[in-house]
Amino acid sequence: MKIAIEQEGDAQFEMAPMIDMVFLLLVFFMCASHMSVIQSVPMEIPTATKAVVPDERPNRFLVNITADGTVYSGDTEVTIDQLKELAKEDMQYKPNMKVYIRADQKTHHKDVRKVMNSLAETGLDNFIFGTFIPGDQ
Repeated sequence: MKIAIEQEGDAQFEMAPMIDMVFLLLVFFMCASHMSVIQSVPMEIPTATKAVVPDERPNRFLVNITADGTVYSGDTEVTIDQLKELAKEDMQYKPNMKVYIRADQKTHHKDVRKVMNSLAETGLDNFIFGTFIPGDQ
């Protein structure tokens, strides 16, 4: 009895699974890039040639102050009283919370001082200021 042996042809590359993987990766990166966008208030940050970027900067309570003195908690416009309440709420979950203040280079110091004083009333006293380092992109 003769047994038929199948002749194997050239190996073929299946395109359907590869196309599926490309679409899955495309969807993943579209979602991941949308989540990683940091929303902040557009402003001109002051320059400082000897500034140092701290390691824990992303974990800080973010306050933005525009040139006209408008205060933002992250990218949401707030009043000083609302800022104090937000800080108090965050301090319940993060007892050693630190503050990252970004102020426009044309912001008056009295506006920055007002924000610092209001946050100090809630118990926050560790501040860093956002600066632009020339040549650091």
